[in-house]
Amino acid sequence: MLRKFLATLGGVVLVYLTIDFADRAHTDTGRAWGWAALELYANKAAVVAYQLAPVALIIAVCLVVTLLSRRGELNALFALGVRPARLALPIAAFSAVLGLALFWLGEGVVVGADARAEEIQVKRFNRWGDWATYHAGSYWVRGKDGRIYHLGPERDGGWEPATVLEIAPPFRLSRRIDARRIEPRGCGGEPRVCHWRLRDAVETRYELYGGPGGTITERRLAVLDERFPESPADLQLRSGRPRQLPLRQLREQVRRRENAGQRAREYEVALAERVAAPVHVVPGALAALALTLLLQRPRRRMPVAGAVALGMGLSMVLWAASVIAHAISVAGGLDPWIGAAIPGLVSALIAAAALYRA
Repeated sequence: MLRKFLATLGGVVLVYLTIDFADRAHTDTGRAWGWAALELYANKAAVVAYQLAPVALIIAVCLVVTLLSRRGELNALFALGVRPARLALPIAAFSAVLGLALFWLGEGVVVGADARAEEIQVKRFNRWGDWATYHAGSYWVRGKDGRIYHLGPERDGGWEPATVLEIAPPFRLSRRIDARRIEPRGCGGEPRVCHWRLRDAVETRYELYGGPGGTITERRLAVLDERFPESPADLQLRSGRPRQLPLRQLREQVRRRENAGQRAREYEVALAERVAAPVHVVPGALAALALTLLLQRPRRRMPVAGAVALGMGLSMVLWAASVIAHAISVAGGLDPWIGAAIPGLVSALIAAAALYRA
């Protein structure tokens, strides 16, 4: 199993990287092109290996069972009274170890490699893709007591620029502060408040008295000190793709975005899929084992090419189920945890039905 898995995974990763390089090499030019391309494809190799490892496992299982059948070893095992379900135990054990390894690889290597590969493509080879969508320079945050923040990129512990809107009931703008920079000065006291410093600030107040349209007063200050109940952690939202965040930061971003009034569905789906992905390899491998056993014939055994085709076909079915469940979950039609469990449930049903018949 280990030999077949490593050979299959190495083959598919090499084919993918070779095709990708051949497709894009004519657009990659400039100084130090070789080192940049080498770093880019080293990071891509880690990401692709993580994504294709379940496919390689399914194909490897199909190959192992087919080779056992073609050599007559399956007949010998069955003649000794070994049931097909018993063959599933070492396959499941191998898959469980692989799932743990994939989880460790994803948290420790892949999330950073994915972000670094995208950064190299944008800054070195000018391939933008969806960079602007996930790395926006500013965002809105809903604060407490009717306060809304519009913050620019984070720099040196603060945000530049910044706008603070204060909304009075029922829904009226009562105060607005525009500043070149906002930075925290410490939190404490009961009730808990935080001290904030706004540099090059313009404070505008909108009052209801003074005439039919009310009164607008404006003042400009080099430094404006304010006390707000929001802490720096309440205002901090990470930019980037959800898949490029470790599990702990994903959970933290879901909580912060819900509190800040930001859309968190994509982060919830990414969190659920991150947890479920290593678990799916076990039912996927068992489904490959069961289908290969079911399709073996005593006098006309499946060829090796047939085993590869079967593994690829099963992988496509599970991939389609994963993509459809992901799309429905992001759109809000499914709970993220139910959507993340669908590929594993499909694999388990295939495995149970095929093993029963085998």
